Amino acid sequence: MVVGLFFLRGQDIVNQQSFVIIKEILMPGYLIFCGIMLGYILARINIGYNEQHDDETKIYTKYFLIGTSVGLILAVIYIVL
Repeated sequence: MVVGLFFLRGQDIVNQQSFVIIKEILMPGYLIFCGIMLGYILARINIGYNEQHDDETKIYTKYFLIGTSVGLILAVIYIVL
């Protein structure tokens, strides 16, 4: 909520130049965080469907890496564009 509030009303809280600099730092981090959360959601879905899972840690690790990769790709796309 704090990140969303900052992106909506950030220019009212800080001056325009500071807002742009903070946004360039905060947005890629937020996209990486969203990718990690997507990986967690996918891991929970996979564990829920697979009743005979051998090791939950391996599943969480696999989807953590997938989610982090997705977040990094989104962050790089945001930075480039």
